Amino acid sequence: MKRTAIVSVMVVTCVLLAAPALSWAGQVVTGEVKAWARQALEQEAALVSAPAPNTLAVLYFHNTTGSAQLDPLQKGLAFMLMTDLSKLEQLQLVERVKLQALVDELDLGISGLVDTDTAPRVGRLLQATYVVGGNLSKAQEAELAILSDMLKVPDESVIGNPETRGMLDQIFALEKELLFQIIEILKVELTPEEKIELEKPLTTDLDALFSLFRAMDSSDKGNYRRAEILYKKALGKDPALSPARDALDELTRLNLIGPRDRSTALMGSIQESTSNTSSLTTRDTELRSGDLLRRGSLTGDILVQW
Repeated sequence: MKRTAIVSVMVVTCVLLAAPALSWAGQVVTGEVKAWARQALEQEAALVSAPAPNTLAVLYFHNTTGSAQLDPLQKGLAFMLMTDLSKLEQLQLVERVKLQALVDELDLGISGLVDTDTAPRVGRLLQATYVVGGNLSKAQEAELAILSDMLKVPDESVIGNPETRGMLDQIFALEKELLFQIIEILKVELTPEEKIELEKPLTTDLDALFSLFRAMDSSDKGNYRRAEILYKKALGKDPALSPARDALDELTRLNLIGPRDRSTALMGSIQESTSNTSSLTTRDTELRSGDLLRRGSLTGDILVQW
């Protein structure tokens, strides 16, 4: 019996150590990923192994501004950083779906991730050496300020505080500033080719970006038809936005959407573009990001911190 328990712990430890390397490109929280999260929690007390070297988990950024239209940035900013950092061979990135599965299993919600006690625990469960994340909160008018803490999980120490400032429509540049500060804190040396690649924006269309972020959130909630509509909307704004195309391919491959959904997706896309009232009843739909830009500036600064 004792030998069986030891073997079981060893097997689970091996699975957890392998976790960061699995299916980086996927955006659907599959049954396999959910099973991993349950197993990680069940064996949490027995987990004593060190995390894989240079493994980084980017946690969601919690929106405390009171402005629901900024909710897409909670997962979106993290996704942008993950996408860029995953290009570096020197780092192992914990994929977003594993973070999402763990958040669901712990019933944390995004707010729970930024707790000073919870963040290191999540890092350990994800077998990450480092975690980075923060809060979104209001400060001075019409400016976006991002201030985050970076933790070293084993000793729960803060090793850096990446920060940047700018307007919402400069989010593409702000993410890059944050990205290169994280890289500097981790002491990763970039080649000229890597630097050029990392400087490329995911997109330069804010509406496409926010549609992508909302699509990911809908997928996380199991609303795959709405995710399809929003991914297609993102591609309509920016046909070169490869994460949206890859996510659509994944949904099709997993038989979560198909030809029978096309008319529904078309109608939903029309409704998404024309309706300004139905979205007020749910947190899942927000003011279109294009409307934000046309209205000028935000009503307050946004401060991102633990």
